[in-house]
Amino acid sequence: MTEVSDRIVSAAAATVRRRFAHVPGAEVLEIDGLVVSLSNLPDPSLNATFVEREPDDAATALAEAEFEMRRRGHAMGLDHPVGWFPKLDAAVRDAGLELVESRPAMTADVASLPDAVVPDGVRVETVSTREESLALAAVDAEAFDGDLAISERAFAPAVLGVEGVCGLLAWDGDVPVGSGMAVLHAGAVGIFGIAVVPRARRRGIGTALTLAAADAFPADLAWLLPSEMARSMYQRLGFRALEPWEIRVRREPPRS
Repeated sequence: MTEVSDRIVSAAAATVRRRFAHVPGAEVLEIDGLVVSLSNLPDPSLNATFVEREPDDAATALAEAEFEMRRRGHAMGLDHPVGWFPKLDAAVRDAGLELVESRPAMTADVASLPDAVVPDGVRVETVSTREESLALAAVDAEAFDGDLAISERAFAPAVLGVEGVCGLLAWDGDVPVGSGMAVLHAGAVGIFGIAVVPRARRRGIGTALTLAAADAFPADLAWLLPSEMARSMYQRLGFRALEPWEIRVRREPPRS
């Protein structure tokens, strides 16, 4: 594993620990190098297992993570980099988990990123009040066609007053139209949830939010796991693709 990739793996694990520590009812389980992050909300994307290091016994660790997720009512979900943890990769293949998404980790040297240019009439501000945190959740739900109640429970507590976490809102006048989150770990800033409501897209708001997130903390490295739709935007900004990260799931319980 390269130094940059190693920093991203560590930062991803630290990020889920930090975010879910502030979500009521959430849990983070540590299982032999795996980090099982459970919001315990009815959204599969908010209940997943990440890898921090190669497990000593990958097959057993994976099975235990699946057991803990299943007994809480969640389907198994694993989000991990491919190729860096051979024993885990083999265990994933043997377990028969279904591939649902593959996207590259992307990184940029913060100093090399361009200055943010905010569209006319728009301002990007840090979330600092309870009302603003709820506005961030509302933008996220609208932009990703999600459930507002879930977004409020999962995101609002995680962006307000949490050390190393910065929530961002883009305002068009007095109306919130974009949101994002930055999370700092060991000099690497992770960029998450860049979202723009449909009526405000194609104006450069997503770009402005991304650059604001990269500049939210003193850091040398910015990283993210992009959606297919947003990947070209990040490439234009200077982010480069590294190894792929795969999301694998088991939709049905394994047969005994």
